[in-house]
Amino acid sequence: MAIPRSRSYVGIAKETRPAAGSAPTAVAATDYIPFTSINVLDNIRYLDDKGIRGSMTEEFDVVQGNYHAEVDLTGDVYPDTIGYILSGVLGEVATTGASAPYTHAFNLLNSQASNGQPTTFTISDYYGLGTASTRQFAGCQFADIDFKFTADGLLTYTAKAMAYKSATAANPTPSFSTVTPVPAWSATVSLNGSTSALIADGNCNIARPVTPIFTIDGNQAPYQLFAGPLTVSGSLKLVFESDTELSLYLNNTKPVLSLDWTQGAGAAAVEVKLNMSKCAFTVAKIDRSKDFVELDVTYKALANTTDIGTSGGYSPIKVTLKNAKASGTYA
Repeated sequence: MAIPRSRSYVGIAKETRPAAGSAPTAVAATDYIPFTSINVLDNIRYLDDKGIRGSMTEEFDVVQGNYHAEVDLTGDVYPDTIGYILSGVLGEVATTGASAPYTHAFNLLNSQASNGQPTTFTISDYYGLGTASTRQFAGCQFADIDFKFTADGLLTYTAKAMAYKSATAANPTPSFSTVTPVPAWSATVSLNGSTSALIADGNCNIARPVTPIFTIDGNQAPYQLFAGPLTVSGSLKLVFESDTELSLYLNNTKPVLSLDWTQGAGAAAVEVKLNMSKCAFTVAKIDRSKDFVELDVTYKALANTTDIGTSGGYSPIKVTLKNAKASGTYA
């Protein structure tokens, strides 16, 4: 009998990062993330045996080589569960507040003690087959989160992670929060120090390369999944009413760009805020394809000393969440 997609669910839990060369220990899900799409792959390299044996054929066998796993996750942004992915990409989390709503500041981790490596997670993927049909992907190192926003839709994201080869586990019992997703129109946008009502849609991509390091150590698994340097870039489509935004590009002004989504009140208040204190507009193109004129902007956030956390150094972005999750949830 075919398996219904709608019975799937995804769990997540933070790990204690193992030493390089040691396999991560999968941990049971402690929270659950609603999603619209998930793609998982145990990426095994197969090595062909092509040793010539006096016959008019070429491939005689295959031998397993190294392996790693890949997890791609897409969904609407929930201001509580999105924090796991942000922690996995950026690395540093500082939580303030004595009760809900707590405020969580996510910054680029520059600590020497961790060599700048963010928290790793176990993702539990239940695909509805039956008993023990959950696959756990341990050691997940997030490489990318791309926020997308359009005025007539929800704030959404796509995330990518690299992990160790999956293993089956007992099915967890999911429990989802009651926090609702964020409508994109609800954001307050600040550009170059002034509130702007001109942005119609765009994206913000927070990304870093994650490289599986393989060594000759008796293991098919990576010696380490290594997170490289962070970059932040994106695009904006603005209603074109004056040369103000175009001039930011023409004059290389490097404005502050802040997008702040808030909803709810009291203990139920939530927030998702993307703050980039130094942006370069690398393209600004006038678009007349509609009945009204628009400006298509491509930007990149630059490293600065304003968006940093306690580990210091430089960071191109600071992300702030407000929700009911207590300190220690994300990192």
